[in-house]
Amino acid sequence: MKVLFVNPGRELGGAEHSLLLLLDALRRHDPPVDPMVATFGDGPFSAALLERAIPVTYISVPDAVRETSRYSEPFGQLWTMTLAARAMPAVWELAKIARAAQSALIHTNGMKAHILGGLAGRMLWKPVVWHMRDFPPDGMNGVGLRAAAKALPRLVFTNSEAVAAAVRARAAPRAPVVTLYNAVDLEGFNPGRSGAAVRAELHLERGAPLVGMVAHLTPWKGHGDFLRIARAVALAAPGVRFLVSGGPIYETEGHSGYEESLRRLAQELGIADRVTFLGIRTDIPEIMAALDVLVHCPTSPEPFGRAVAEAMAAGKPVVAARGGGVPELVDDERTGLLVPTGDVAAFAAALRRLLADQPLRQRLGSAARQRAESMFAVEPHARKVVESYVPLTAPRSLLAPS
Repeated sequence: MKVLFVNPGRELGGAEHSLLLLLDALRRHDPPVDPMVATFGDGPFSAALLERAIPVTYISVPDAVRETSRYSEPFGQLWTMTLAARAMPAVWELAKIARAAQSALIHTNGMKAHILGGLAGRMLWKPVVWHMRDFPPDGMNGVGLRAAAKALPRLVFTNSEAVAAAVRARAAPRAPVVTLYNAVDLEGFNPGRSGAAVRAELHLERGAPLVGMVAHLTPWKGHGDFLRIARAVALAAPGVRFLVSGGPIYETEGHSGYEESLRRLAQELGIADRVTFLGIRTDIPEIMAALDVLVHCPTSPEPFGRAVAEAMAAGKPVVAARGGGVPELVDDERTGLLVPTGDVAAFAAALRRLLADQPLRQRLGSAARQRAESMFAVEPHARKVVESYVPLTAPRSLLAPS
């Protein structure tokens, strides 16, 4: 079966890492799926695809479309219509690619991809699968997505029940909505890794506690709160070090200068010498292995929490905000600790508790690994995707009303 995947991001964020794992597993499936990926331009994501010998094609998307984010409110009906008109050549381009590749269906991975790929699918009368890894946007963007959801997809995957509930309530698609937790590389992220290389890079003394945050640099991930949590813990535990792994991956508005503001905040809080900003890294399994605790403190509900899932697979305890899809991953007091979103004092207290209790860290980490093995295995994830494709691509399904 040939499938055209559409992904708007050029960098390697959580959605792209999830898609890469899925593509690898689909090609191993019996019978295999033959994927091609269309992206909005060259970058680290397409490089990762080419390393895997997965065919990649680039579509031309105007800057105004590419740089518009879910948080950008349209400037009236005329602006919306103009933006839609400028995007139509990309829709035609996608339709031509899908037709030439003889794709049985189109699988989209991102809000802009859902719209453009969905329209291309309608042009060709091919089924479209939306893979929604984020909550539907509010405002006029949400209104537009709701209209598209009623007409374009034949199936909607979501990466958590929290996202599924929001999609049903706010996007109200006519298509079935199926929860499919993201897969994690359980071999790469495993408790057997030492993390010694990362700890040596940071010049950590033997046994020095290391607390980390792994997330791309975007304000809603809560890096500012992490630094405030670090300060509260550092005052009580002078030997603890902290790291921030991640860099900017979005071209959209609102992300310029964010890293510089975080470095200034670390200085203002007096912890600049205790916090290391690693930037974008490709050795995330080693970073997870080096940590004693992962902190995940987004200021808005997290749709899934790939860093949380990867830490669990690595056998590391997590202190995470109780919101979005995270409580579906973390069983409070059994596989990690959950605290109220935005409560810096509660985060600091939970972190101090873990750092002072090594047996508790080991117990939570071991249980987290077991839960990861049952929830995030790659092959069952891919099998469910293929099983969902089959009825969509059956000849008579194309004649059924959508």
